[in-house]
Amino acid sequence: MKKTYRLPALLLALSLLAGAFSGARAYTVYGYSEGLAQAEEEGKWGFVGSGGEVVIPFQYRSVVSFTLGMAAVNLDGKLGVIRPDGAYLIQPEYDTLMPAGYGLYMAQKGDEWGVVSILPYTDASGKETNEVYPISYVSVELGTSGGLDALILTSKGGGRTVTPIFQIPGVLASLGVEGSRFPLTRGRVPSFADVDPRDWFALWVDIAYNTGIMSGTGSATFEPGREVTVAEAIQMAANMDSRYKGDTFHTTAHISTPWYTDAVTYCLASGIITAQQFDDYERPLTRRELAQVFSATELARSLPQRNNPVQVMAAVTDVDSGDAEARAIYGLYTKGILTGVNEELSFCPDAAVTRAEAAALAARLARPEQRVDLF
Repeated sequence: MKKTYRLPALLLALSLLAGAFSGARAYTVYGYSEGLAQAEEEGKWGFVGSGGEVVIPFQYRSVVSFTLGMAAVNLDGKLGVIRPDGAYLIQPEYDTLMPAGYGLYMAQKGDEWGVVSILPYTDASGKETNEVYPISYVSVELGTSGGLDALILTSKGGGRTVTPIFQIPGVLASLGVEGSRFPLTRGRVPSFADVDPRDWFALWVDIAYNTGIMSGTGSATFEPGREVTVAEAIQMAANMDSRYKGDTFHTTAHISTPWYTDAVTYCLASGIITAQQFDDYERPLTRRELAQVFSATELARSLPQRNNPVQVMAAVTDVDSGDAEARAIYGLYTKGILTGVNEELSFCPDAAVTRAEAAALAARLARPEQRVDLF
């Protein structure tokens, strides 16, 4: 039986009326998530920012709220997935899309089913594809097998392919899907009292928390505006480097005094920092220092370029190419991690770093689909 996935935009409505004026133009806003709100105008749906500005045009039959930087949309009867700038992570070509976790969706075309990823990979034939399981099955469902939650695919011959949910990150890694060391866990979204769904950084806090790179600071708070210390940056760098390399640092309990001792030891041994680099681990660090620490991780070094380095050097005018940290800063712009603090791509190298800003950098390092094309 053919199934239809109905996107429940109206069920999420908060029924707030917002005006977006272009003559008599007006639209209705239905609640914010990760800095964007679903909005409807004359039967078409899109997304608006916290100031009421249209960010993603009114063109869809229906949409769902953004979660971990993804939102399913219905374009002329076909379903796809977009990211917060409107770019497609999954093209709108499916009759059904149901989230399976880890950036995967159970997908239907006609009478056939499969599983697709928001991130493509190169298959054995050298072709780029986002089909983790091809669109060739009779059905796909989330169920249980042997007492474990599992993804269950039934073939036309009646055979079943069963993958326990906990094994999915390993499946993605074996296929070479980028970002598989930092899987997006379905349902793991924080609720911090000091992070509002309208905030520009809500998306980055959600991803940094979901992937385990950052956590709250106690009493259901994140303290997004608090300055990051050298020790906190080193702890994040150690966690990201360890996760990427698949070693045990990030899964081991650390009880040394002071609390950051083991992270410092790890980063010294891994060449992320040097013994003379910092004389005080408990002071706030600058943006240039954070760039230097993060760019020295094996994760950052492994990333491909996506922005022209010559254009980056010409555009980022408040960084001196002769500075010791310039290569690190330019490199993070080139790889789509840094975007600057304004439309001119300014970096403000000597400014302190807030926890919200650190979350944005960490989230883009971990998740390829959120990296930015600047030009």
